[in-house]
Amino acid sequence: MIAIRVQDEVVDYLRRLAPKARHALRVAIKALAREKGDIKPLTDDLEGFYRLRVGSHRVVFEYEIINGKRTITCVFAGPRKWIYEVFQSRLME
Repeated sequence: MIAIRVQDEVVDYLRRLAPKARHALRVAIKALAREKGDIKPLTDDLEGFYRLRVGSHRVVFEYEIINGKRTITCVFAGPRKWIYEVFQSRLME
């Protein structure tokens, strides 16, 4: 299994969701440890990152090696309609 790290920004997003959506995202993030779920690599300026689709929500993550162990770091989450533009603008900062 792969270790999962969730950055504070993702945790804050989860806290703002309704209980049903929050639960679905938490289950999906835990399933990432087995690389399960609707996962696709991002392209162009976001190459190197991946997205996890959970209904109308997306979690952007990347694979890293931390202390010699393969790790998935969830770096950003939000609704599908704006997540990629906002995430890309934050990367440019």
